Amino acid sequence: MNSEITNAIQQTLHEGGVTLYALLVLAVSIYAILFSVWRHLTATGKVVAAGKWLAPAKVASSLPWETKPASFREVQRTYAAFELDEMAWVERRLPFLAILISTAPLLGLLGTVAGMLITFSGMASGNNAPIDTISTGISRALVTTQAGLVIAIPAAFLLALLKRQTENTHLQLQQQLHTHLSQNLQLSTSNSQNLPP
Repeated sequence: MNSEITNAIQQTLHEGGVTLYALLVLAVSIYAILFSVWRHLTATGKVVAAGKWLAPAKVASSLPWETKPASFREVQRTYAAFELDEMAWVERRLPFLAILISTAPLLGLLGTVAGMLITFSGMASGNNAPIDTISTGISRALVTTQAGLVIAIPAAFLLALLKRQTENTHLQLQQQLHTHLSQNLQLSTSNSQNLPP
């Protein structure tokens, strides 16, 4: 059973030629980057959901046992630093992933063209064209086209899910920022009203 599977895989790789090997390298690259971005985005989402990005939001006052809420600038600076460190890391990789994913069907199409060239050269060789040459060309055309689509379609769905998760995480982060800033504003206005004249 295993030898049959191994033989089928070897035959498919042989039929696909160099283009199929290039597609395999591209597939490994695409899915490795997808996994890396997903893992980083999941970790970032957990930090955002827990509100841990605001951890340095308390500032020590002159007395060691007193703390006061961070100023607007400190909260905005913390937000910007978190956004640049964590969210931008994900957002920079998404367009590159889209380019890699769109390359897979095009590379499959290149294999199709190469297969058709083999088929036509076999047909043009004379009246008694060897059937092996024609069938090899057609097989290469079909195998690489199929491989390009099999690689690209699931990756495109995963990329769409990652984009959606990135937008949701970014929205949650912005909501937390606005909530924290409005609470600080309410606290500072109530403190200024309670001061004696």
